[in-house]
Amino acid sequence: MANNRTQASNFQSRYGGGFVSPPQYLTECLCILIAKAERKQLCDNFWNKAPWTSIFRRQVPLAVKLLKKHDAGVILAAMRDRRCWKMRSFGANWLLGPLLEEKQREQNAQVAQQSERTMTKTSTVAKPRRISKGKKSLFSQLKEAE
Repeated sequence: MANNRTQASNFQSRYGGGFVSPPQYLTECLCILIAKAERKQLCDNFWNKAPWTSIFRRQVPLAVKLLKKHDAGVILAAMRDRRCWKMRSFGANWLLGPLLEEKQREQNAQVAQQSERTMTKTSTVAKPRRISKGKKSLFSQLKEAE
């Protein structure tokens, strides 16, 4: 645990009072899901207590493996999904795999939409359209005659 935010430890721990790495934070969130399903409360530094030590140590390497494929935000969004209320492990590919793909597609669509917005902002600086001074249309000629 780091007391200050660093590049390696950039998530604020909910139960430790310091900053933790992304795999540790994801494992902490998984333990919160497990505790909710079992209707238990987590205490401070729960990963050092008897029932949670083995779970935490087993899940951190699986979280590292997931982070190699997906961003931490995508994994957290998938864990927040209501279909994950039963999740007990990051190794549950049958449950987590399709959700991660779905959330990854959503994030890619948001990134594409944001890039389109920035493109339209830059295009407003372009020169205004030039007004044609050539032939006048029949309608404009009638308007001038009035």
